[in-house]
Amino acid sequence: MARKLKKFVIPTAGGVLVLSSLISLPMIFGGKTKVDSGYRYTVSEIKDKIFPVINEIEEKKPMKPFLEETVSKSKDFYRKDDTEDVQINSLIYYEKTYMPSTGILYSSDEKFEVVSSYDGKITKIGEDNILGKYVVIEHTNGYKTMYYSLSEVGVTEGAQVIKGDPIGLSGSNKIEGSLNNNILFETYHDGYLIDPEDFYNIDFNNQN
Repeated sequence: MARKLKKFVIPTAGGVLVLSSLISLPMIFGGKTKVDSGYRYTVSEIKDKIFPVINEIEEKKPMKPFLEETVSKSKDFYRKDDTEDVQINSLIYYEKTYMPSTGILYSSDEKFEVVSSYDGKITKIGEDNILGKYVVIEHTNGYKTMYYSLSEVGVTEGAQVIKGDPIGLSGSNKIEGSLNNNILFETYHDGYLIDPEDFYNIDFNNQN
């Protein structure tokens, strides 16, 4: 006749198994064994790795209205808080009168291609008696750019352009008669003139 296990035997056996497991854990993870060494090395390697945060949003800034490196600045935008030297170079002499420059005059010894400073829409093409042919591009958030003194215009009103698209060729105007290859670049925000140098630093990602 088979003996029945006493009631206290089963709980005791279970306790022994649990206790054995608890004792074996330090041996596996806490003791100086090959398994422990590999485990610690792997965790340490993961913890020590630094994963840089990548800014996936690229800056959307305007560019200067030309690509050639031979183009340079002839006249600065006039600002009343600039130094005297800069202000002198920001004055335009026309018909015995000095006038503040409303933009930046870029010039070159050779004819150069004029490009759109930023994405936008061609809203007007015309010709001024003093400044010559011009193109107006409206951008988002109340910004507008004007490209004066073009010898040729290669776009049409209503056309959409992106930054760097060609819009014409450099030309001349009456305020700088000695320069045959130039462009007067004006920038506006909400109808007010702003320094093109400030316009170049605008990040349109932060304009919403």
